[in-house]
Amino acid sequence: MIVHERAEGGTADLPSSPRHRRRLCVLILCALSVVTPIGAVDQVIIISPHNESIREEFGLGFQRWHERVVGASVRVEWRDVGGSSEALRFVQSEFAKKPLGMGVDCFFGGGLEPFLLLAQKRFLEPYRLSEELLNQIPSVLHGIELYDSEFRWYGAAISSFGILQNRTVQARLNLPEVYRWEDLADPRLNGWVGAGDPRNSGTMMVMFEGILQFHGWDRGWQILTQMGANARKFDRVSTTTAKDVTLGETAYGLAIDFYGFTQVAYAGKSNLVFVLPADFAPLSPDPIAILKGAPNLQTARRFLDYVLGEPGQKLWFLPRGHPEGAVHNSIERLPVRPDLYARYPDISNIGISPFARTQTFRYDGKRARDRRDVLPALIGAVLVDTQGELQEAWRTVRAHGMRPAELAALGRPLMGEAELLQLAQTGWKSNAFRLQKKVEWQAWARDKYRRIAQGVIE
Repeated sequence: MIVHERAEGGTADLPSSPRHRRRLCVLILCALSVVTPIGAVDQVIIISPHNESIREEFGLGFQRWHERVVGASVRVEWRDVGGSSEALRFVQSEFAKKPLGMGVDCFFGGGLEPFLLLAQKRFLEPYRLSEELLNQIPSVLHGIELYDSEFRWYGAAISSFGILQNRTVQARLNLPEVYRWEDLADPRLNGWVGAGDPRNSGTMMVMFEGILQFHGWDRGWQILTQMGANARKFDRVSTTTAKDVTLGETAYGLAIDFYGFTQVAYAGKSNLVFVLPADFAPLSPDPIAILKGAPNLQTARRFLDYVLGEPGQKLWFLPRGHPEGAVHNSIERLPVRPDLYARYPDISNIGISPFARTQTFRYDGKRARDRRDVLPALIGAVLVDTQGELQEAWRTVRAHGMRPAELAALGRPLMGEAELLQLAQTGWKSNAFRLQKKVEWQAWARDKYRRIAQGVIE
């Protein structure tokens, strides 16, 4: 239908008039732009707790790959809502309001546990990679799945956890190099250990949880207590812990692998070393997934193809400046493709391969999830909030020659493992209940440490 408008004080435009033809062209272009926006490019929207360096490198890398492979430009839009816990809460709250899709394509990074929960709630869109890509990624590493059997998530990289050490400080102070987690309980290390608050750092919680699982509840608490007493302080942010080792503020720091590798690359291998402890090293896939109702599904699938294919995997592994590595920031993370470790042994700053390591310990992710809210609160109350009193007690124990009875009293846990799990399953969702328990636990710990400091052992 053609609408004729009458100009004020004039005659109507005739269909053949130049003015009418110009107006008709404008209307046609507007209609077409609704269907196919002028200058439109493919896009993908990604929510990620990864740091800015990783987001920048993978955004640039995907754009180059997309232009080369697909022959079209692509725009990568990142959504940063905080760390993994904040990102998980955001995704769940958005799906509660928009159950068919929250307007985001991918969830990228943040550890395994958020993806297990999102898969359980059916918030992830299955996508089976090509056989060519799947053949390059082992399904299991040391008993741990590297991707979901229903293809709802894939490990994009492998996270390992270890001890970053400052060799220069160790040499000057005649401190030992450590090779096992329990070595951090050595009284000679007093004041030179760096750790983070597990209530704020999922990285730290994995390591604390791993020590409890590997050594058992009672022995694990003994080690954690002596580590906490040796700690210079508990950092709120885990990156601070790694940086303090580099600066020489501490000689040992609990760290996730890529923080450790990054600091080694910065300071040099003669000054720093990152050690995966010989007793056990917790390993976990750091996944990527497509969210249900992804608005740009095809591009989201291509993003997974890129991240899990050779170009994306090399981006984790190869240093900045390498033709196939990062452009601005070395990432230094363990890829899920075993072949890269053998192909580039002298090029990457990563000198270890999790696939070449023999390990029987399997980190129990389900046990960690079942108590993930309660255990950090307990550790925080009896080791972090009361660290001053703990260090006074530790000073007395060391002065008395590390008597077995005093050591046992220092590391005795407040409750058993079964009792903790019962708390997690009952009243822990109540704010009032949690606050009450926090106060009770702090009071218990302070009383215990003060008695030990006074030489009173019950």
